Amino acid sequence: MDSDDDDDEKDREHAGMCDAFTSGFKLVRRNCQLGKVLLASGLQMAASSLPETFVLSLLRARVWGDRMSEYMAIASIGINAVAVIFGGPFGRFSDCVDRRLAAAIFSIGTFAPAWSLLIFGYQSSWGLWASTIVKVVGSFGLTSNVMLALVNDVTPHEDREEAVGAFFAANNLLNLVMTGVPVLLVLILKVVPNNAFFFLIAQVVLSILCLILIFSVRIGEKIEKREHKEKQLEDADSNEESIEETRAQKTAAVSGGSSSSDSDEAVSARRGFCGSIGHGLHRALQEFSKPICLACGNPKLRRLWFCAFMLMFAGQLVMDIGGQYFNQSLNLLPYGTKQEIMTVAVLTMIPGQLLAIPGSLITGYLSKRGGPLHLLRRMVPLSAILVTIGAFMAEVRQMWFIAVVVICLNYAGLPNVPLMRLVSGSAPPGRVGEALSAIGIASQLASLIGNVAVAFLNSQLIKSGLFDPLWIYYPLCGMLSLCALIPLHGMPRGGWGAASGLAEEQVHAIVFAHLAQQRWRKEVKRRKECGLASRPPVSVGMRDDEWLMSGSR
Repeated sequence: MDSDDDDDEKDREHAGMCDAFTSGFKLVRRNCQLGKVLLASGLQMAASSLPETFVLSLLRARVWGDRMSEYMAIASIGINAVAVIFGGPFGRFSDCVDRRLAAAIFSIGTFAPAWSLLIFGYQSSWGLWASTIVKVVGSFGLTSNVMLALVNDVTPHEDREEAVGAFFAANNLLNLVMTGVPVLLVLILKVVPNNAFFFLIAQVVLSILCLILIFSVRIGEKIEKREHKEKQLEDADSNEESIEETRAQKTAAVSGGSSSSDSDEAVSARRGFCGSIGHGLHRALQEFSKPICLACGNPKLRRLWFCAFMLMFAGQLVMDIGGQYFNQSLNLLPYGTKQEIMTVAVLTMIPGQLLAIPGSLITGYLSKRGGPLHLLRRMVPLSAILVTIGAFMAEVRQMWFIAVVVICLNYAGLPNVPLMRLVSGSAPPGRVGEALSAIGIASQLASLIGNVAVAFLNSQLIKSGLFDPLWIYYPLCGMLSLCALIPLHGMPRGGWGAASGLAEEQVHAIVFAHLAQQRWRKEVKRRKECGLASRPPVSVGMRDDEWLMSGSR
């Protein structure tokens, strides 16, 4: 009897694993628009990384030489700064315009560094510097997660958890195919010559295919009508603000009197010019700070922001020191052969991307079945354990263990699947791109602080005299990952919302939705009596169900 029960349990587990894959494939088959977005996102990642691997890496080594790490660190700081500053406004821009247009602009920003090599020369220092500057400038959308927002737009509400898992799986699959296969053919088997011009032309072809796919995506009519209505409401509010400013200016003119001299008029003109500049700077600062204000003012988004920062900071630290740590553990620096160092580079890329594909699909499936919040709370401790496993490389010191560590690190990043679903579900209507860009800002801040920490701590650890001291990063990052449970503990004000997947939260959301509906009806009636354009009151601390009802009205 016990053996029969064990066999039945194994059959159920096997069926559950198969359901995760078949459900993901069925989702893409019945939603062809989602398939287009997934393919476009994968092509965007592959097209941006292809010249980085085969053209820019060799060009940097030849042109920059011993100063390569210094220049790359400066470029990384510039990329982080541009992404943090402009990521929020670009997320708001993607909410205000057609999301496909924003996705295309973001993709062009990632394609432009390779295009500049074709224009300024892919074998000259001018081409390298132009590509680096264009890469820094083109990183304005790295924190926006606009592709994920487009996935959210083309997917029904009941399938979004699974769609997020399919998004990460598709990115890993296409990046592996478009980058791993050329690495195998060019660097390992050497059956294809490493021709820089060929890879740049291939990148241009992939870029064109990506843009064609993006503009071929059809977004549902309901979403387009809702975005059009929200844009009309924003225009009405801007008209109200301009009318109020005009009235204020007229009132000030009347109260000041009309008996002013020419010098007074010149002074007032200068003050008006300075005031307009100050007003413009104030509006620009508001645009930059609105995503952060949204994340800080919304109780759920605030907790998710800090959770994302902890997870991404820990992941960024171990990724930064991974290459040097593996080579030092195998005693390949500076005595390793070119073939050994190339093998380490391949092992740090291909196994993790390959096995992350089923992991992302299974995570999305489990998120749909049990709720993203429930899954996230259980995946964070597992992520901490997986990150800590990397410390054993200092004792094992075998080439095969690199693949084990890389796979563990890739699976340690899987909590991003339920996390991103919670963020998109907790965002106010019409501000999904802005909320996702706030999480992207957390990622870039983590990357920036991680780069600075590695630059400072590595020199101190190397000077300490310890042999291969970089293993210390892995248990420390495991503890940082575990700290991501702190903001997930307890209940924020207003609850976690229906996106958590919890039954009591769904009931809670329905109750508050009805209360918000009644409150909004009273507000509409009051505004009609006052003759004002009807629009939901904007408040970053408003509950999502209140936003939902106000946006739908």
